Amino acid sequence: MLAAIGATVLAPAVAPAQDARTDQRIAFDIPAQKLDVALTQYFRVTGVQLLYDSKLTTGRRSNAVQGNYTPREALLLLLRGTGLIARYSRASAAIITTPENDEITPLVPLGRVVVREKIAVTRPSTFERMAFYGRLESELHAYLRTDRRTQHLAFAALVSVRIAETGAVTDIQIDRGSGDPRKDRLLTEVLIGRTVSAPPGGIVQPLLISLKGRHPNGD
Repeated sequence: MLAAIGATVLAPAVAPAQDARTDQRIAFDIPAQKLDVALTQYFRVTGVQLLYDSKLTTGRRSNAVQGNYTPREALLLLLRGTGLIARYSRASAAIITTPENDEITPLVPLGRVVVREKIAVTRPSTFERMAFYGRLESELHAYLRTDRRTQHLAFAALVSVRIAETGAVTDIQIDRGSGDPRKDRLLTEVLIGRTVSAPPGGIVQPLLISLKGRHPNGD
């Protein structure tokens, strides 16, 4: 899910209600407001992963989305009149961009990574960014699945992560907790200092990441 001087943090809220399906109608009640706020609310309702340059939302306002819509219908309505479009890599992942900047580079599907970022002047391509976020999602969840402290935990949390040029995870802040302080502490302990893919140049940190875990019995 960021600002002119760096990464913007999502406000605390409940976890995404469900994974998005294009043919399933959902009840929306998103008022007309600042576009970045509206997109945050949209994510929380649908679970659709969004990637966009934060400067695109500056000064833009959304349309109100109230009623029952599919996730794609709702996003189209939310963006109507903003000059922005959504380009999907799959049902639950989209890039918000402008028609003139709609790149034709093939996309790497997003996993559970939720990113809204400010891109520096020398920006990596959409493919490079999406590939990085996909690797990062897999690597973080692999650590959580294999560590005995977290492998059996059920949780959903949003965390801000800083990654050094070497790929070391240097800082983790819980932005929206799992509801259990012990679980939040374990997430931080397991991931801090781990090594992941080094971020490509031109990405301003911290990155906002959505982490989820499910107990083996399905709880």
